[in-house]
Amino acid sequence: MDNIKCPNCEQENQSTNLRCIYCNAELKPIEQSSNFLNVDYSQENIKVIQSNTKKAGHIANIILIIILIPWFLIGIAFVGISSYSMMNDSSKAKGYLQTEGKLVDYVDCQYDEDGVELCNGLYEYTVDGTTYKGSPNLLSNRSGFKSTITVKYNPNNPSEYVMNSGWNTLLIVGIIILVIALVIFISVKKTLKNMAKKINETVKDNQVANT
Repeated sequence: MDNIKCPNCEQENQSTNLRCIYCNAELKPIEQSSNFLNVDYSQENIKVIQSNTKKAGHIANIILIIILIPWFLIGIAFVGISSYSMMNDSSKAKGYLQTEGKLVDYVDCQYDEDGVELCNGLYEYTVDGTTYKGSPNLLSNRSGFKSTITVKYNPNNPSEYVMNSGWNTLLIVGIIILVIALVIFISVKKTLKNMAKKINETVKDNQVANT
């Protein structure tokens, strides 16, 4: 532990003493800014501290990007697949008429790795007194299918149809994932930037205090 010299009798005292044990004079405390943490605030050391702060920031950015990249890719995939499928359905259904389909059954049921049952909904729609059946080709749990659905059919051949395959939902989910990942990225980047700024300001303040 560092000692402190009495300004009155010049005897050595422990730095924790408030008064000299020899003459009872008041002792001036050691400056805490430089001695408490024993930090060297020389110009060279400041450059090292700032350089290490930047390196730590770069490493944190890399880790953040590695964590968020899969979510960005998933979001982009959802948006891309749903957008393409919606445009494809829209192009195919050009000139088709519209009617309502009613859910009557579930087909192609199977279980995923978690034991959850996934099915394709089977819908009936009627055109000119004739009933047709079709599916949106979308595997989901049973509660994921609406009781009614919009069906677009070829007026020349009503058995040719396009059903709302739930691409709107997939598009929305993809957009939400992208927005959340972007918000997290911006927030963490801002936090890291503020932390680096505070460290640099603290170092500069301590340098000024020790000059």
